[in-house]
Amino acid sequence: MDNYDLVVLKTVAICEYGVRNMSAKYIMKCDDDTFVRVDSVLDDAKIVPAGGSLYVGNINYYHKPLRYGKWAVTYEEWPEEEYPPYANGPGYILSSDIAQFIVSEFETLKLRIFKMEDVSVGMWVEKFNSSKPVEYIHSYRYCQFGCIKDYVTAHYQSPRQMICMWEKLQITGRPICCSMR
Repeated sequence: MDNYDLVVLKTVAICEYGVRNMSAKYIMKCDDDTFVRVDSVLDDAKIVPAGGSLYVGNINYYHKPLRYGKWAVTYEEWPEEEYPPYANGPGYILSSDIAQFIVSEFETLKLRIFKMEDVSVGMWVEKFNSSKPVEYIHSYRYCQFGCIKDYVTAHYQSPRQMICMWEKLQITGRPICCSMR
């Protein structure tokens, strides 16, 4: 059975797959309704010198937990007043050393699991950052609320929209949003 509560464990599994089965320099997590411009993702990853640790996405800094509503978090779940910096869940990139750290911490039962996957990753990156510097790269072009001009990722896209976006990208060479559902 699939549900939102499993996303955090799926993210650990994505990291594990990337470091154990692939020789990937970077791991990208994205939602299945997110259109990704892989060329732009790779360009963003190249900003950091080889061997550097990176965390790329639409990063929230100084974000406070919501105490009411759909994404409500109790003080028992999160007693702190702010979350660590974290990239929004629809799409972000981690360098493979961070992914390896996540897997290692999970296997040794040291990984703190929080119900919100994107905040969990932010916690894990913050912990990794205490031992090796991480380059945090923030960009609004990793869009969490739909599609924007010059997007890297576009969230909430239907399969039909993704096909349209791909075709426009191939024909024009530019990222263009498609409005139909």
